[in-house]
Amino acid sequence: MELKIYNPQEDGFLQKIDWNFEELKSEITNKANDYMSLVYTPDQMKEAKKDRAALRKFIAALEDKRKEIKKQVMIPYTDFEEKEKELVSIVNQAVANIDDQIKGYDEAIRQEKLEKVKEIYAKTIGGLVDIVTFDKIFKESWLNVSTTLKSITNEITEMRDKVDNDLVVINADTSPYAYEMKEEYLKNFDLTAAINKKQQLEETAKKKALFEEQQRQEEEQKKQQLEEEAKKIASAGKEEIKPTDQVPEVPVQKTRSGERTLAITFRCVVKEHNFEEANAKLNILKKACEDFEIIKQEEM
Repeated sequence: MELKIYNPQEDGFLQKIDWNFEELKSEITNKANDYMSLVYTPDQMKEAKKDRAALRKFIAALEDKRKEIKKQVMIPYTDFEEKEKELVSIVNQAVANIDDQIKGYDEAIRQEKLEKVKEIYAKTIGGLVDIVTFDKIFKESWLNVSTTLKSITNEITEMRDKVDNDLVVINADTSPYAYEMKEEYLKNFDLTAAINKKQQLEETAKKKALFEEQQRQEEEQKKQQLEEEAKKIASAGKEEIKPTDQVPEVPVQKTRSGERTLAITFRCVVKEHNFEEANAKLNILKKACEDFEIIKQEEM
């Protein structure tokens, strides 16, 4: 099969279009130069518009002629192109039929090889079948004609041995994050990623413990300050009682256990902006008392 052109022959195709190009170019160039040197005054704007319209009309005439010539020249080519495409379409139908058969054959070969690869996997992977699943390690390249079954067997064997050794390392780790390590490892069988995960969790735990200790110390300091301030409020206006001094004459009662009980009366003046703080300290004082009663509260 060969496409043959009977008419026109190779030297019979239109080589060029003869027309008065040089003549027009000289005339147009001179005319354009005249217009380019013109300077129109405001009173000549009407003439300027006429000149512009005349030049645009000439351009339109040139373009129309170009399109007309192109259409005439393209008539035989367009006819040839349509018929050539029809031939290509017929041939492509035959190509598609052959292509489908080739693809079907190739796919059958790939499926046959896939079954062989699965058999190799089942024989090689051993007790790691539930951990190193076939889908996790399968590579599409294994089904290529250029990839041998021996090389696939070696890859699966190496993966099995690697995972087996890595799990020994992880299971021997006494870290409280051994579970998280294994979970990370089983994603991609990457021991480095598993170790990094453990270190990350350990660092987070250290930061958390440090933060909680700081919080505890701050709360303890705050509690001590409130207790000290409450003691100051309770002892305000009283003389310090030394261990060797006698207890001031205040109402004293004895409990059944013989422990002395003191009734203390004091006066406290608090500014409005300190109300909350004073209430907090009074609450601490209440906890230290057997009985607590506010006799009178007034605004000054």
